[in-house]
Amino acid sequence: MTDVAIAGSAVVPIGLYAQPEEDLIMRCVVAAAADAGVSRSDIRGIIAMATRPQSVQQYQAAHIASRLRLDIEFLAELEVSALGLCSALRLAESVIRDRDIPAVVIVGASRESLVRTVDFLEHRTSRTTDASFVGPFGMAPIAWCALGARQLLASGEATEEDFAAVSVRLRRNASMNPVAYFRAPITAEDVMASRMVAAPLRLLMICPRADGAGAIMVVRPDVAALRPTRAAVHLAQGLAHDGDNVISEQAGRSFCELPSTRVAAEDAFNRAGIDYSDVDVVEPWVPFTPMEIMVMRGLGFPRDYWTTTEVSPSGGLVSRGHPLLATGFYNVHEVIQQLRGEAGPRQVDAARVGLTVSESGNFNGCAVDVFGRLDGRTAN
Repeated sequence: MTDVAIAGSAVVPIGLYAQPEEDLIMRCVVAAAADAGVSRSDIRGIIAMATRPQSVQQYQAAHIASRLRLDIEFLAELEVSALGLCSALRLAESVIRDRDIPAVVIVGASRESLVRTVDFLEHRTSRTTDASFVGPFGMAPIAWCALGARQLLASGEATEEDFAAVSVRLRRNASMNPVAYFRAPITAEDVMASRMVAAPLRLLMICPRADGAGAIMVVRPDVAALRPTRAAVHLAQGLAHDGDNVISEQAGRSFCELPSTRVAAEDAFNRAGIDYSDVDVVEPWVPFTPMEIMVMRGLGFPRDYWTTTEVSPSGGLVSRGHPLLATGFYNVHEVIQQLRGEAGPRQVDAARVGLTVSESGNFNGCAVDVFGRLDGRTAN
């Protein structure tokens, strides 16, 4: 994939917005173009994350192209799942190669504040698993994770204090991130004193649903070469699915072992020619703190992974916030900032390789994307 690169990215601070989604997206496109050093005429393709039914403006890709007066050769919209951005990256790379255009921008926004929780649960979450069996029993994502967390506890693989420690670390990281939603530091005592939501998950172990938007500028090699120290290369993408749809119907399947993460990581590492010890930064799709432990172990990292690898320096979904349709943009944006050495007080020393980890279902599907600097050097 090294013949194209990511030259620019932009996100808005996660919070609650009154502006329409398209206004947030256009703000990000303008900022990402400036970040990449590309002009309006360079942007010849746009890929958008498909909107929810609650969005007033549908067909965002065409609408934004019109509003920004972009001369577009390629338009596409992809489904809103967590793997949408992963597919968009591959599609953007393919379009640039095929059509020899300077830049394709990938965009997405999510105004979770518009979606009532009951609508989110009844009209989406309950239909993503087995809609005729599991859905009517109210098996929301937090319940899926709670089952895995309880299995971790029962097996002695983790304690509730371990879950709390993840929450504390994520909040500490978020306190240094100007786009994070929750930035006030917390203690393990705060976490353990917060109310139980789905045992053993407590309130401060759970992500907040919020609003956000992002844009990523993927460019041709000659464009990236103009700013080689700022461009990032998408080195590899590993993909896997374990054959289940959220809740396994196969007897004996574990709720805390995530085989798709292992297979996707092996795929990505083999394609990139690295192993987990080469990774400096990981930004995983982890809406609940026990899931970080499951994901990192599934990826092949050691039990004390946090001592050698920086995980969610942005604060992650639990503290940075979780604008569902836009979360992937924040993960990629953080990795790009880290590789450039522009992450401020949360900067990882000598960052050279970064991962984003995305999922579908209950990590039944997994994508592991590997990024490095175009010039092959470290961030510092």
